[in-house]
Amino acid sequence: MQRTARKQLLALVLALAMLAGLSIPAMAAEEEAGKTITILQTSDLHGMVNPFDYASNKETNTSMAHAAAIIQAERAEDPDLLLLDTGDTTQANYIQSFLDETPHPMIEAMNYLEYDAWTLGNHEFNFDFKYTTREIEEFQGVVLGGNFYKADGSRWIDAYEIFEVDGVKVAVFGVDAPHIPQWEKSDPSHYNNMKITNPDEEIGKILDELEGKADVIIGSVHYGLDGEYGVAGMREVAEKYGDRMDALFIGHAHAKVNETIGGIPVLEPGSNGEFVSKVTLTLKADGDGWVVDKAEGELLDCAEVTPDPDFLAQVKDLHTKSLELASRQVGTVGKTFIENLEVLPGIPTAVLEDDAVTDLVNKVQMERAGADVSLAALFDSTSNLQEGPFLHRDSVKIYKYDNTLYGVKVTGKQMKAIMEEKAGSFFNQYQPGDVTISFNPNIRLYNYDMFAGLDYEIDISKPVGSRIQNVIYKGQPMKDTDTMILALNNYRYGGLVSAGLINEADVVYEGGAVRDMITEYVEALDGPLMPEVDNNWKIVGADLNDPQKDLIYEKVRAGEIEIPTSEDGRTPNIASLNGPALREAGVLPALEEKEETTPAPETVPETVPEPVPEPVPEPAPETAPVPEPVPEPVPAPAPEGTYTVKAGDCLWSISQKAYGTGVKWGVIYNANAAIIKNPSDIQIGQVLVIPAA
Repeated sequence: MQRTARKQLLALVLALAMLAGLSIPAMAAEEEAGKTITILQTSDLHGMVNPFDYASNKETNTSMAHAAAIIQAERAEDPDLLLLDTGDTTQANYIQSFLDETPHPMIEAMNYLEYDAWTLGNHEFNFDFKYTTREIEEFQGVVLGGNFYKADGSRWIDAYEIFEVDGVKVAVFGVDAPHIPQWEKSDPSHYNNMKITNPDEEIGKILDELEGKADVIIGSVHYGLDGEYGVAGMREVAEKYGDRMDALFIGHAHAKVNETIGGIPVLEPGSNGEFVSKVTLTLKADGDGWVVDKAEGELLDCAEVTPDPDFLAQVKDLHTKSLELASRQVGTVGKTFIENLEVLPGIPTAVLEDDAVTDLVNKVQMERAGADVSLAALFDSTSNLQEGPFLHRDSVKIYKYDNTLYGVKVTGKQMKAIMEEKAGSFFNQYQPGDVTISFNPNIRLYNYDMFAGLDYEIDISKPVGSRIQNVIYKGQPMKDTDTMILALNNYRYGGLVSAGLINEADVVYEGGAVRDMITEYVEALDGPLMPEVDNNWKIVGADLNDPQKDLIYEKVRAGEIEIPTSEDGRTPNIASLNGPALREAGVLPALEEKEETTPAPETVPETVPEPVPEPVPEPAPETAPVPEPVPEPVPAPAPEGTYTVKAGDCLWSISQKAYGTGVKWGVIYNANAAIIKNPSDIQIGQVLVIPAA
């Protein structure tokens, strides 16, 4: 039922009440009690429609299908709620493979759930502009992007929409991340060469335009709490304009945010359907209008619910097509590429030493661009190729973004500066007593590059800016005056041009998607794909041989010492483990002899952030059967038994524990129908019958 239909039903109910002679007392009571408005938000779904990650061939416990269960339950409580999405919706997890379908499957899913407003994200502009405009036309709600300006100075799409919700005028405004021209610099036609203003200045302008027009003002912004490239983030915006708004929903950073800033709730629901943001507004009458008396925010955890079966039935064809494409074999892997993914739990091997996966990407890039040197990032620390069939999904697994390939002429001087920026700055500086090498928490893994076509060392005993040492190019020390062709993706190209490290005029090659090139490379091989590592770089300047290094490593592996991660969990290993510091803290026994080293000072990370692109979904329950994933080891059948519900459980997760797949949640539901009235509402302590597999 669309919003108009829901409102028509509400109007009919009110009319009947009036005929019954109840209108005047009811309206007076309502004014006395006030009104409540509910607003829900998703963000950064990245194609995670079904609860399945097609690159890894695994079910997930969060997705749009999980969010659908929450949305439908909330709508049953408040049929007139507002449902928003704040962008980065139509890219990743194979959803971009269906751009030519009408309607776009993601838009069809959003329309099914009756989204009221969609704020565009930066990844909506990764493709030809015709796809963006078509998706806008297909979406049945309102599309917002108030900071896009055409050449004539007019806005491209609406900055805001005023909804009437139960007699209350609720304005929702939307703006996007301002750095799209930088990220899409390789092809400005993706955003139609429009001017994109900064969120802080545009939001001030929009609030001026909304003055006196609405009772409630809600922000829906595809930009994170912390800004990028010197542009203020949403924290500053909330602090500056909080007295002129009632709630702020944000996205882009993939963060979990539920804070009160500037006196208003500010929420971000993570990514890939991890959470649904909810704001409940309590209003009181104010003359002829309404004002917010209380605003409460919460994040509803999608992992705690079972995917909505009706939604899964609606999108089952998308799952079937995605699975078939991902499962297509294109070659063979002769040997597993990375045997040990981690040096220690939480410390990825491929960041600390050269690896065959990144070398493969660099090799393909150099061959296709006719380049002398190349740079590539390991987008996911678990990227690997296993011995056996090379499937279409494997290209996505090791190169998950839709980046295209560029070749740019650079000098040795430029190359050295790029290496300092994209490799040297990633590591924290070594301190005496360190037994691990750690990463700058302000730099994402996908912004750390490894280089091919030259040899080099990264000396982490030196400060940032002077760490790249002993660079050898074509058998000789690289000179500032050397010239070479550098292969790199369009995302990195845009960032380096904006930083002044390379020049647009020096582009000599423009190609297609890198991951498609990887697929084509494997398809063209006469034999199996074999791992190749040239070991052309290494980290130096770190003596990790503390007397208790082995003991520290044992404690990490035993879970007694944890490798720290960034606050948002997106950057691993952000601080080195240090022997003297651990002994001083009492974590380790004292040495028998007096130590010569002193506890290491707290590491101060060097700040060099960069923006986001970003990552994925699962299968369907028995009410909406879908193909099983590519065969993998199947758990032994579970005997008939019982299970006691614990905190955080849902039927999907219980099915995964019992049968190795969430798909069979319906079996458990049917066996316990006498005590489970709603599959999304199971109670802690309930004892469920678990039928045999």
